[in-house]
Amino acid sequence: MRTIRLFIAACLMMAAASAFAQDNVNERETIVLGREIAPKDTTKARRFKNHLIAPKGEWQCGISLMYADFSSENSDLMLLIQGLNARASMLRLAPEAAYTFRDNHAIGARFQYTNINGMVDAATADLLGNLSLSVDNVSATSRSMGGSVFQRTYIGLDKKGRVGLFWDYRLGYTRSRTEFNVGAPSGAYTLNNKINLSFAPGIVYFPMNNISVQACISLAGLSYNNVKAYEDGRLAGERHAWKAHASLSLLDLSFGLTVHL
Repeated sequence: MRTIRLFIAACLMMAAASAFAQDNVNERETIVLGREIAPKDTTKARRFKNHLIAPKGEWQCGISLMYADFSSENSDLMLLIQGLNARASMLRLAPEAAYTFRDNHAIGARFQYTNINGMVDAATADLLGNLSLSVDNVSATSRSMGGSVFQRTYIGLDKKGRVGLFWDYRLGYTRSRTEFNVGAPSGAYTLNNKINLSFAPGIVYFPMNNISVQACISLAGLSYNNVKAYEDGRLAGERHAWKAHASLSLLDLSFGLTVHL
């Protein structure tokens, strides 16, 4: 229910922003979208032209969403495990706001909520013919909330100001709680406090002057993690770790809608 309320509230905010944007659409249409942005150093030849898609002085209000659902019944790889009945789902919701301080350059802040649930009802694996492993009624739940600031750079690709590329540099903090249970609830959980620096490129398309849709993926990052494990409400262990990653994963992909004011 909490996730549904967050999603409904975000949709209402987007609807209000969209209505406000329609009232100001004529003002934005006076800006020549798609015009070429002159480089700082005009003495150097450029391999491509950068067209205007995010003019200086505009505000952006948007939301991105990612939902993934997994079931062992839909995976051929899981046929190697006998009697496997597993399922998992992930929901990530991230509203954001930004200000364009220079043509095709913006700074902003975003809030992110992630909910992950997984369950293995039963599974049996035979290894090398004489070694077997079985699990039964294993569940995991992870919820995280965090915020970040970002700097975004756009590259307009067409003269109409409709299509472009962008990339974000993000600095953020996330706090997550993860619970693992085998059978009945055990009362054991972990808390992770993470500071993260990441790079996320994407593509953007403007179906209307004041509305854009985008797809973005987090490709690389560096994070500091402080993980604490609790059992029966008491601290059982603690670990500090630095982690760097550079990978292409569908779980890091998100789709968004933005209103430009």
